[in-house]
Amino acid sequence: MLISRHSLSILSIASSMLFSFHVQAETSMSVIVEEHKIELCKAPLIAIADELIGENAHRLHVDQPKHNADKYPFTVIGVVSYKDRDAQVQFNAAPMINNECEVSYQETFALPETCLAVREQVFKKWEYVGRLSDDSFFLRHKERFTKNATLTSTQQGAGCLVSRRHSGI
Repeated sequence: MLISRHSLSILSIASSMLFSFHVQAETSMSVIVEEHKIELCKAPLIAIADELIGENAHRLHVDQPKHNADKYPFTVIGVVSYKDRDAQVQFNAAPMINNECEVSYQETFALPETCLAVREQVFKKWEYVGRLSDDSFFLRHKERFTKNATLTSTQQGAGCLVSRRHSGI
């Protein structure tokens, strides 16, 4: 009886791990590109999604499923869950005539701190480019020029809306 309970417990743990893996796999970019038969943009889409998402829990959905998605611009939207917040994310892929693919993402999240504090804590290595309005300013990464961000004050300056972007081929 002890052996059967132990076996049942192991089977239960193994099946829950398999279920967890299965749920995670269904929300990954690699599954989406396979389901939509994306070949040209497959590698850069997976690479940029892996860079942004990492090991974080996430859920991704295709914005507008298309036939021949490998020939037309393709958008995937979702949410990435970090320890302290969720972020909305949008991945874009655009096949080009020369058989390359332009990929990018935009990630947006809100923080309960001033934009000045966010800039000092999170965006230390980013260059200040300029103001977009009284409440918004634009930054560019000092080493990776394909990355930029917009910080916008919210809640009378008590919060900060952050939009990060990254693009490349």
